[in-house]
Amino acid sequence: MKFIKQHISLIFPMVAILLGLEFFIAFDRTTKGYENSLRDNYSMLIVAKEDMSIDDFKSWDKHVSKVAEIEKSTIIDKVDSSFKASKSSTIHQKIPNFYSIKLDKYLNATELEKVKQNFLKSDKIKRVETFDTLHNSNYALFSSIKLAFRTFTIFMTIIGFFLILKQMEVWNFLHSERMKVMDIFGASLFLRSRSLIVMAFIDAIISAILASGIFYIIQNIWIRGNHIAILEDNIDEVFKFHDVFTLSFESIGIVMIAVFLVVINIKEE
Repeated sequence: MKFIKQHISLIFPMVAILLGLEFFIAFDRTTKGYENSLRDNYSMLIVAKEDMSIDDFKSWDKHVSKVAEIEKSTIIDKVDSSFKASKSSTIHQKIPNFYSIKLDKYLNATELEKVKQNFLKSDKIKRVETFDTLHNSNYALFSSIKLAFRTFTIFMTIIGFFLILKQMEVWNFLHSERMKVMDIFGASLFLRSRSLIVMAFIDAIISAILASGIFYIIQNIWIRGNHIAILEDNIDEVFKFHDVFTLSFESIGIVMIAVFLVVINIKEE
């Protein structure tokens, strides 16, 4: 029981940190597919005075991915399906060319406006419609959610790290007499702190395994069982096997930094 009480004080905050980090990683992975879907469904409308190719558009902006010309007959039919063939032919010659432009990534409002201004520099282009109202609202929603996750992760990491640091100081106090004896016999600082490092390393691995286990349960029991729409198509992205190693590396890195700070403080004293 004493062993559990000593180690739970480090494992609990470490698991909290790792869960926060894994939530952010999982969110980033699962929403990337949805973000790509928004990118693929989004297109800019270009009104041009004459025929233009994809190379013409790319020469004005590097973000151009695909170009599709909108048939003039389709536009004429939408304007008025009662046009006679002769009148339709005349209008077909006079109306400008319309193009649907796909971009290579999901841009923010500033980047989207820059793309628009780049196109308008061309003498061949009369108008650019970005449909920015809907685009900006979707982008703002994604940005807000990502910012919230980053803030939560940073906050949890800072609080958890200070709790871990305090636990290291408690361990140092419990082993202070043994460390003083070793110091008298000329043991190096690293040798005196070895037990502290070993305990921290073991707890880091345990924390990574626990956090991985929690996410495995979330993925295979909670998400699959509740059929959450936004995650069902990307359920395999919630937790991957290599996340165990990622969490282990992060956990070991955090506790080793805490050990180093405590050991340095011992040296100064």
